[in-house]
Amino acid sequence: MLIDSHCHLFHDKYKKSPNDLVKEADAEGVTKLICIGTSLAENISVLNAVAEFPGVYGALGIYPHDDMHKPLEELIDSLEKQITSSPKIVAIGECGIDITEWRGGRSLEEQIPLFEEQLKLAVKLNLPVVIHNRNGEDIVISLVKKYVQAGLRGVIHCFTSDWDFAQEILDMGFFISFAGNITYPSNNVLREIVKKVPVDHFLVETDSPYLPPQAHRGQVNEPKYVRIVAEKVAAIKNLSFEETSDYAYKNTCALFKTV
Repeated sequence: MLIDSHCHLFHDKYKKSPNDLVKEADAEGVTKLICIGTSLAENISVLNAVAEFPGVYGALGIYPHDDMHKPLEELIDSLEKQITSSPKIVAIGECGIDITEWRGGRSLEEQIPLFEEQLKLAVKLNLPVVIHNRNGEDIVISLVKKYVQAGLRGVIHCFTSDWDFAQEILDMGFFISFAGNITYPSNNVLREIVKKVPVDHFLVETDSPYLPPQAHRGQVNEPKYVRIVAEKVAAIKNLSFEETSDYAYKNTCALFKTV
């Protein structure tokens, strides 16, 4: 059995329906999916999906560059109401820091309070947090450290950073999730990190429709391809596919308690 710990089922890139994506994943042994919301509007779609599909669970959050024209207090209040409306919402996120040339996006000064308020909400609701990090390692570490003693737990999704960051995150009890980019020929550094991360602290994901595995580059990624990610982790760690799948499944269930 496999769980895709991070996928987006509602995106214009797909030519398939969410129903088809879920069915095809299940046929490949991917029995559960964590469907991620990044805005109040997308969160509604995620809530509908978790109600419709028994094997789909949700994480609801506000991405660094989404819902930019709503006041922060209003955003967090609406997000809390969405999260508490379904027992199948198992995490907050994705949320985090995105330092890129995102045109028209939030400034770093605006991103930090949005991220921090979602960390506070995670502690308040006793839910794990799904963190997006792009070039914001120092900020992520400082904010996670601020709340970890209060019970904050979570995962850095689609890990792309260095081993120093990985060690700090692992030392705080967080998980690290690997995606299809571990299959890319140029990602030797990332594969070394896969090798080093303890077997009880990794997850696997697709981040579909983004980051298809190497065998499907140029195509739309799908939740069923999480099997390819697990196969690559197994090869890197010199484990069997069955062992790797079992570790990933148990780790995902340990983090997202109600899955």
